[in-house]
Formats: sequence, C-alpha cells, structure tokens
Amino acid sequence: MGFAGELTTIGLGEVFQNFAFNRLTGVLKVMERDHHALVYVEDGKIRAFSHGDLKPFDYAVIAERADAATPDDVRTANRRRRRRTLRAALAKCESFDADRYDSGVRQSIEEEVILLFNWKAASFNFEEGRGDHGTFDKEQLECNIELDPQAIAMEAARRMDEWEGISRQIASEREIFVAVQEATEDLPEQAAEILALLDGSRDLRTILDELPDPRFHVMKTVAELVENGWATRTSAENLRDLAHKAQASGEVHRAARYLEAALDLEGGDLAAREDLSRLYEKAGRKKEAAREHKRLAFAKEQLGDLDGALECYERSAVLVPFDTDTLDKILEIHEKRSAPAEFVKAGRQLAEAYAAQSLHDEARDIYQRLVERDRDNVSLREALAATHVKLHEPGKAAAELQVLARRAWSAQSYRDALHYYRSVLAVDRDNEEARERISEIESGRVRERKARRRRRILLAFMSVLAGLALWQGAREWTGQEALHHAGVAAMSALAQTPADGSLLSAIERHAYVAEDYPYTRTALQAEQTLRALLLDQVQRINIAAIVKPAYARQLIARLDAVGFPVEIEREWIAMRSQALKQIQAQEKKIRDE
Repeated sequence: MGFAGELTTIGLGEVFQNFAFNRLTGVLKVMERDHHALVYVEDGKIRAFSHGDLKPFDYAVIAERADAATPDDVRTANRRRRRRTLRAALAKCESFDADRYDSGVRQSIEEEVILLFNWKAASFNFEEGRGDHGTFDKEQLECNIELDPQAIAMEAARRMDEWEGISRQIASEREIFVAVQEATEDLPEQAAEILALLDGSRDLRTILDELPDPRFHVMKTVAELVENGWATRTSAENLRDLAHKAQASGEVHRAARYLEAALDLEGGDLAAREDLSRLYEKAGRKKEAAREHKRLAFAKEQLGDLDGALECYERSAVLVPFDTDTLDKILEIHEKRSAPAEFVKAGRQLAEAYAAQSLHDEARDIYQRLVERDRDNVSLREALAATHVKLHEPGKAAAELQVLARRAWSAQSYRDALHYYRSVLAVDRDNEEARERISEIESGRVRERKARRRRRILLAFMSVLAGLALWQGAREWTGQEALHHAGVAAMSALAQTPADGSLLSAIERHAYVAEDYPYTRTALQAEQTLRALLLDQVQRINIAAIVKPAYARQLIARLDAVGFPVEIEREWIAMRSQALKQIQAQEKKIRDE
C-alpha cells in the first residue's frame, strides 16, 4: 500500500499532515531531476533521513558543533569506531553528552527535511511498511529521533514567508559580504560572531559550512545585518584591493582568500588569477597553485596565446609532476605548434606518468603515437615493448624488439643485435629468426675472441722484439765507446817502443771488446782492428825491429787465437813461419851471450 504524486499538485505539507493524522509507517521518496531524498516515518513521526545520492551526514562534525564531546575524543572515537556507530564509540568517553549529540543529529535531520519544501518541480512516492532500515544510517536510528511532521511543515511555511525578505538582501550563497563597522555591545552574540566572519575573504556558502547554526538562521542574520547597515556586499575590485593590502603586510593566506573571492565574482580576471597562483606557490600550496596555473593556461589557450598557455601548463606540471591532464594539454599544444622534438619529449613524460599510475593502456597508446612520429628513436620502441610486456601482449612486444634487432644486425652492431634478439626470445620462445641470429652471433664471437687472442700474442711478440732492439742498440752504443777507448790506448802505445808491454795491454783491450759484446757489429770491428794491430807487430818482428822473443811469441799466440779469413790464411802461415825463425835466432843469440 502507498501513494504517489507530484508536488506541484499536492504540497509536501499535505503529505506530512497525512503522516501525522493517520500515524503512517513507511518510506517517503522525493525526487527532483537527478537526485532524490528518503524520509523514514514510523507511527506518524519522522525517524530518519537519507540524502540518497547526495553527500551523507558527517556525524563527527555534528558532534563537535553540538559540543557533545571534546574535539580530541570525537576524532579518536571516529578513527577507532570501525563498524560501530559514532554514538556507540563516544559512549565510552567521559566527556560524551548523549542528549547534546541526539539534539545535534535531530536538528541536522530537521534542517534537511525542511529544505525538501524548496523542491518545487519534484515528485514523491510513499510505500507503507517498515522497509529496509539498511537504507538509513544506524546512527540516526540509535538517537531515537521523533520529529513531528506537522511542526516541520509549519516551520517550513514560516521560513518561506520570511525568505522573501531575505532574498531581497541576499541573491545567492555565492555572494561575498564585508562588515562596514565593528560589532557593538547592543548587537546579539550570534550576529556579532557572523559579522566577524564577513571579512570579504569568503563567500556566504563557505560561512554557512563553517558555522554550526542552521543555514536558514545564518542567512536570516546576514540579511538583517545587511538591511541594518552593518554589512554590505562587495565587488571584485574591492577584494583585489584588500588582497594587495594583505599581501603588502605579509598576510599571504589572507590575500589568497581575497583573490579567491574576487575570482568567484569575476572569473575572467587573468591578472588576479596569476597573482593568486603566485600566492599559492609562496604559501607552499602546490596543488592549489597548479590548479590556478591550469585555469590560467586554459583561459590563455582560448584567447589563442599558445605560448602563454604552454608556460602555465608547464609550471603546473612542475608543481604536480604526475598530473596526466596537464601533461596531455602540454602534448596537445606542442602538436598544434608543430614542434616534433618537444612533442616527443612531452609525450614521453605523459606516458611515464600513466605508467607510474599503472595506466599501461594509456601509456601504450601514447608510445605508439610517438613511435609513428619518430620511427628511428630506439628508446621509444624499447619503452613501447616494455609496455606491451606489462599488458601481457608478447607478440606485439616481440615485433617491436625485432625491429630494433634487425636494425642493429644491418648496422653490424652485433652486441646490440644479440641483446635485442635475446629479448625477443624471452617473450616469444618460438621465434626462429631470433634463434638463428643468436647462434650466428655467438659463433662469430668465438672467432672474434680467437682473433683477439692472436692479436694479443703478436703484439706481445712485437713488444719483445722492440725491447730486444732497444737492448741491442744500447749494447752497440756502449761497445762503440769501449772500442774508441781501446783505439786511443793502442795509438798511444804504438807511439812508444814496440817492446813496451803497454802495447800488448792496448791490444788486449780490443780482445776484451770483442768478447764482451758478442753478436754485434762492434765485436766485428774490434776483431778486425785487433788483427790489423797484431799483423803490424808481426811484420816488425820479421824485419828484426823487435828484439824481445817472449813478447814476439805472445803476439803470435794472440794472432793464432784471433784467426784469419780463408783468403789470407796462407799468407799468414808464411809470415808466421818467418817470424818464428827470427825469434829462434834471437833466442839462440841470447843464449850464446
């Protein structure tokens, strides 16, 4: 059982009167455009309310505004309640006041139900029965709320009558008001509190969200303050002036609030938005600064200033690096400006941002666009192949890697080709081309290692030869020095008498040079010089120029030791025989004497 209708024909007050008169139990559903609300009625009393698809109640805020417990207890209970209601969690706190909490929840529900009377072009549907209590917050049911529908209807009618006067002073909740004069003692406490909030830095909706009082009462108080000259609505120009004053005095956050309010009134003021973005950066509010840079960039883009828009988008990307919307706009602008290098760079940043958020499908699409623009970019193809692997697309990954492998093979960069072909085989084990190429490269590498080994051996041998040549050169040089000194000594000895023993010593020096530097040209020169000296002395013996037989025999013995070439050996034998005869004759003469 139930009933339905349109609120344009049957007022919501009549529906509520029917609830109370017939003590009905059920769920009322009120629908307007794309949202709806639910009211649970039991025995003619309103017990619970649900926003439907709108935001739910924040019971922690309700508890703090009702002063039902200390703020610390509310936050602790809200954090630890798990599946329990906040009321049940707060019940264990000493500071908890259940009556105040129930009153706060009751007042919140009452305000939301009264707001339903503003839904003009709405329909309703009432279904009798207790229904599914899971539709409504258990929090409300535990508070044992019983609201009189007739009293709510009367309150709603009274507010509607008063709203005409309020609307003359307040056009919308987006308006911004500023106090004209400070509060005095004759101003009620609630009005003084609201007047203090009318500083021009926030709109009326923000103030309504900050205050615990019912929205209607706040709106009514603001209207009265405006009507009595305590406050007035402000303009964007006044707000900008206030912002500049606040900024000059170092109140950055306050200046930002003024500029926010000014932009709510005049959103097209690009200078104010640019100032606001700088203030956000100065205050360390990176997300808000990035948001304003994006809005400023969008406005400049609409005006055709692509360079200015790009600068703003890039600044936003610096503040919030992985904002894909911003990076996508940067890519779009580079594409419009026909800047290939910048387009590829921006696209890579966007793809990496998608990958960082595990959005590999989007990253793959971006990489594919980039590869189409720059087909020779190796790193882009590698990134695209890696993305295909993450998306479990081995065939596509192998195809991209195979392109890189073939290029490396054609360029005879076999090390890179081996790397890419191995990567292909890792994702596609049946790829015959990869197997064949890997086999060829690996076998070629064995030959290359052997060639390198041979080159190393040859280099070592050449190094040894070079060392020997240097050593031999050093021997030749020192041998020439020794031969020179021996020649000088021999010339000095020849200048004396032939029988002088110093001549034989000089001759022996040439023999030492020949013995100390074997297998050198110096040794050959020493032997030739020694032979010439000895022959000269033997000729002196033959002409009886030498009278000492012992010295003569030593010369002959030395010549025998040196030896002669074959062509002059016969001549030496004759000369030796004659010398021996001379020596024997001389010895006989000495004996006879």
